[in-house]
Amino acid sequence: MNSQAGIPADALARLTALLPAVLFPCTYLIAAASGHVDWCVPPLQGCTDITHTGLKFPESHLFRVAMPFVCGLFAFLWLAAYQWIQGTGGATGSRERRFRNLGVIAAVALLIGEMVLQGKETLWAVHSIGATLFFLMTYAAIVIHHRCVAALAPDHPGAVSDGSLVAKRVLVRILTAMLIAAILFKIARWREGGRIVQWLSTYGILAYVYTFSLDWRGYRLRFAQLVKNDSGGPLPR
Repeated sequence: MNSQAGIPADALARLTALLPAVLFPCTYLIAAASGHVDWCVPPLQGCTDITHTGLKFPESHLFRVAMPFVCGLFAFLWLAAYQWIQGTGGATGSRERRFRNLGVIAAVALLIGEMVLQGKETLWAVHSIGATLFFLMTYAAIVIHHRCVAALAPDHPGAVSDGSLVAKRVLVRILTAMLIAAILFKIARWREGGRIVQWLSTYGILAYVYTFSLDWRGYRLRFAQLVKNDSGGPLPR
């Protein structure tokens, strides 16, 4: 197999992280300019949540076109993350399959939750369930993935950089704090706080995803397989 075929795996991680990171501010700016949401710094002031930045025309068009791609990238990312651990010689038991499955299901839940956004006809119960499942299941996938990578590092020197491992550890702790804050704000019925946590948690997840690009240098994606450049062959299943 040609080792130069396909796309760089680290590019998938960067695209998965950066596409929504750019999308949400863009839809917010369009929504605010159209008078659909208030002007503020949403991650700091909580004047609106991510959903309402893509609820009405014209920002809804951009949101609905981009979100299926975002969800597809997330699903593909978790499949690739499983193959990467497998290909580096790490264990691929029930724990590894669990983070892969949780990540893919979370992406599907997000897709369903976002596709029911139809202005006044939005199915809010479906959207809320989909969005909640995405955050909870992605958080669980990240925690499990971090443990898998941390267990992999000592026995496979060079597979994971120290910087990547430290970044993952810090981000898991931040996301755990965000989850606790979200629960407390929900109990206290502080809507602005809940919105702030939603924004910060989203970008925490995207930052964690970006760390995959540090681990996947030298790998390429071809026909849903992760290929290492120096071997030219697909990683074993």
